[in-house]
Amino acid sequence: MKNNIGFKLFIILIISILLRLWFIDKPEGLWNDEYVSWYIATKSNILDFFKGMMSNCHTPLYYLYIKFWLLFFPDTDYSLRISSVIPSLASVIVMFFVGKEFKNNNLGLLCAFLTAINSFCIYFAQEVRLYSLLFLFCSMSLLFFIRISKNQSAINYILFFLINGLICAVHTLGIIYSLFNIIFLFKYLNNYKDYCKDKLKYIFSVLKYFSPCLIILILLIPFWFNIAFSISLSQFWSNFSIAKIIFNFTDYFSPIQTNIVNTSNTFLNYALEWKFFVFGVLCLAIAVYYIYIAIKNKNSVLNYILLSCLCFFISLIIISLTGKMILITKYSCEILPALILAVSFGFMLLDKKRMLAYIFIFLNLFYIVFSSDSAPKRTRTEGHFAPVSLIRYSRLKAGDTIILTYYDVDKFMRYLNKSDNFNFVSVNKYNFNYLVFNNNDYLQTIKLGKMMYRETFGNFPNKIIIDNIHNKYLYNIKKGTRIGILILNTVSFFSNENIQDIIIDDDTYKNTPFIFLVFSTLKNNLLYAMKDEFRLDSITHSGDWTLFVYEKK
Repeated sequence: MKNNIGFKLFIILIISILLRLWFIDKPEGLWNDEYVSWYIATKSNILDFFKGMMSNCHTPLYYLYIKFWLLFFPDTDYSLRISSVIPSLASVIVMFFVGKEFKNNNLGLLCAFLTAINSFCIYFAQEVRLYSLLFLFCSMSLLFFIRISKNQSAINYILFFLINGLICAVHTLGIIYSLFNIIFLFKYLNNYKDYCKDKLKYIFSVLKYFSPCLIILILLIPFWFNIAFSISLSQFWSNFSIAKIIFNFTDYFSPIQTNIVNTSNTFLNYALEWKFFVFGVLCLAIAVYYIYIAIKNKNSVLNYILLSCLCFFISLIIISLTGKMILITKYSCEILPALILAVSFGFMLLDKKRMLAYIFIFLNLFYIVFSSDSAPKRTRTEGHFAPVSLIRYSRLKAGDTIILTYYDVDKFMRYLNKSDNFNFVSVNKYNFNYLVFNNNDYLQTIKLGKMMYRETFGNFPNKIIIDNIHNKYLYNIKKGTRIGILILNTVSFFSNENIQDIIIDDDTYKNTPFIFLVFSTLKNNLLYAMKDEFRLDSITHSGDWTLFVYEKK
């Protein structure tokens, strides 16, 4: 029997490996978030490495992990993506032990299998970001929560607290998750375990096992302090909506990943599309039904675990409402291992009514295998190798000027060669205020821009912007010289006509992210500024990038 269980787990691991390695080599290269991971980790100077970690919005353990990885493995895109595959595969094994500890081997196999085919887990197993490692630690925390509910041994407590400390060290929001995790563990023990007559004394005796976690938390204080007092740009590019709550859960349970970076503020528009209804809404409905069955069973351990997850998710909603973050799925993935356990347990409880379970599994696997947009097949359309390729194969020559929008040139250095000797200039998300608004106060622009510059967005062509473009970039371009303009389409997709429609409607203007208005306005005026003195040489596209090449008349 044990050999049979081992063989089944081996097959599940093979499936996991195949799904995570399939299409892992993304030809577009690392996109911005992945690039940040690599850029910080490759700082050779210790002080620069520390400054890089301090400048980021996440706590530092993942960057230490990548730095350690690069000591032993090559610095290639493929190798970096494999660094996320390893913890994702380990999570499948841990989830087997979660199910086994909770009930039996069969539940363990089901937990492992649902983790293996989970599209969120597959997607981030191919992403050079922290979420695969975070999922591993959260599944381990779940395992020791269950173990402590049965056996309050010193080693279980030590590992539980240590792992929750590591969660905090990987993800800034992990401290909220870990806090509720610990609170609800003790609440469960208080209500259901007669572990000591003097319960308060027992709790204090257990706190000595908290010391490994406490050391980690103390080391993280500078990072939290820096993050707490930094300027949030989250509402700069998106805003809160009820739809994002629903999209979080469709991402967890369906093979369609809609909320990886940002998504629509209207769920109904998606739900009415047949593909999303079948593979998104239906999969979510089945998962929610099985979670309901699991909760209805009144298993006290599971219900306390789910209450902890609920409190964490509500906290994220509150933070999102304040504008400090955006409610996208990856920021709440701490709760996913517990949800997979709940769904699996619901399946087991309805052992004789398996049709819905089979439909759920079939829909997930069918989409993963046959859809061109499934988790393993999804390209990184904002990858930074794509625009470098556009530049390299254009008719631009060494010394020609290339105007970069949204990113500075350092975001492309991984893929640029020494022979790519262009004159790069950048209007990016940290200096646009000088060129677009003639405003030296960046903080004021970020905080009050939507209110201050509504009229500016509606004024096209904008003389101030065009004069700034000429004075800064075009005044000394010689006849016959080419100039390139690199546009990131995902932040600059509004035409002038779109902008005019947006600004005349108060609700639409309020709900339109500032960054889209800024860089669409910049793009429209940049292209307009080229009309008189420059001839359009070529327009090329790759992923979400467009390169316009002009020649001076």
